[in-house]
Amino acid sequence: MEKKKQDVPVRMPPRRVEPPRMFPVLNPDRIMAIIEAQCGDVHIAKRYGEGANKVFILPEAYEEFCGIVSYGRRSPMNRLEQKYAGYGHFFVDDRGRAQIVISHFIQIPTMNRGSVSAENLGPNGEANPGLDFLAYYREEFMQHEKECNTDSYGKTVDPFLKRYGSSEFVLEGHTHPDLGVFWSRTDRVSGAARAATAPICIFVCDPIRRQMLGCVGKDFAPAQIIVYERQKGNLSKNSLGNELMNMLWEWLEQKNAQGELHCKNHLGGRTSLKIKLVLDEKGQKK
Repeated sequence: MEKKKQDVPVRMPPRRVEPPRMFPVLNPDRIMAIIEAQCGDVHIAKRYGEGANKVFILPEAYEEFCGIVSYGRRSPMNRLEQKYAGYGHFFVDDRGRAQIVISHFIQIPTMNRGSVSAENLGPNGEANPGLDFLAYYREEFMQHEKECNTDSYGKTVDPFLKRYGSSEFVLEGHTHPDLGVFWSRTDRVSGAARAATAPICIFVCDPIRRQMLGCVGKDFAPAQIIVYERQKGNLSKNSLGNELMNMLWEWLEQKNAQGELHCKNHLGGRTSLKIKLVLDEKGQKK
């Protein structure tokens, strides 16, 4: 009589536990100092929301964003919900709170759009060829961002790129056209999934009412949005002070040193620089 084979339970390999990711430490004041020193004649255009977590939108990224969503007016393109992705860098401050820098926006081509939704797939679940273009544009940007890091005014586009490496996906956003900014139930479900393993910024804006709202991570921790833009009426000015500041910041970054640099433009065309460095006896920065 043939002996029956016993069913042997299949043992799955143990789940690999990934160590928590460590992010560079950079406090908000240092981030703002680097932006203001290296991105040219810029200023903070607007702050939205509150929170110890912060999201900094660089000047060129803000221009891209305004073009994508027709920010500040009603247009044929923003009357229905839009989606977009932000690329840049993750940092944390000395208390572990997220500090995110946005250097570039790419629109996510969606289908089956309405006033309160924008689906990645078609009305009947068909594939969206636009997502292939999104992947192509993303890879193209990341491949060439280092060699194309000077804007049309001769200033640095992304002052964090050289030291901290290539940009990565750091923000997922959509619009609420003329509805105000808030988190819907769908936003919370999809946002929590997207930010499950990284402090992704979940972002919504009302382009018509000029409102923005951001949070960080799967728990939707509040975040303050800090938007930088170029000074109006002074875009072509070649500031010797700013050029010197750029050189000094680059030197500090190369030496991995700390310091305080401040540049102020005065009426009448004068510029003052304030430089504070502390050296030990061997000439090393403290």
